[in-house]
Amino acid sequence: MHLIFNRLFLIGFSLLILTSLTISAQDTIIAPRKLKNHPILDRIDFGGYLGAQFGTVTLIEVAPVVSYHFTEKFHAGVGLTYQYYKNTYYTPDYSTSSYGGSLFGRYFIWRDLFAHVEYAPLYVNYYDYFDNGSGGYYRVKGATWVHDFLIGGGYRQIIGNKAFMSLMVLWNINESYYSPYSNPIIRIGFGVGL
Repeated sequence: MHLIFNRLFLIGFSLLILTSLTISAQDTIIAPRKLKNHPILDRIDFGGYLGAQFGTVTLIEVAPVVSYHFTEKFHAGVGLTYQYYKNTYYTPDYSTSSYGGSLFGRYFIWRDLFAHVEYAPLYVNYYDYFDNGSGGYYRVKGATWVHDFLIGGGYRQIIGNKAFMSLMVLWNINESYYSPYSNPIIRIGFGVGL
């Protein structure tokens, strides 16, 4: 019960901060392009994240995203996620794929420093490992949706007229046994506007 209360409190507190910042913050951001009187396409960015880990555990993640600039300070978007996971610790090797999406909001607090909130559902298979004495094997036990809620912040570096790079540090406040994310989550991403 205490854990559920903490999670609800963090979610509510994060949304309250984002809402109050949107209402009371002064316009201090230096944007690469102003949003006034521009067509809708000027408010859209495309980008994403690529992640990789190699060794006994191999993890490859591809996550394209698209975001919309509601204001110069508030951006929101959607994304897709695909993950490939392989573990060679046991014999035979274990490998699986997961897929899902994300909904996120980003608020620029000061210049290119931002707060980030993300809901990231992911469909994962989970397996059991059986060792029968002459070699083990994996058996699919089931599949489930994992509902992760990520909060944190980051920094955006403009690298051209319409291109940028971002670095984020996020925390999964709904971490579970089947969640692929371990805290803290560090992301480096790239994006380009139309």
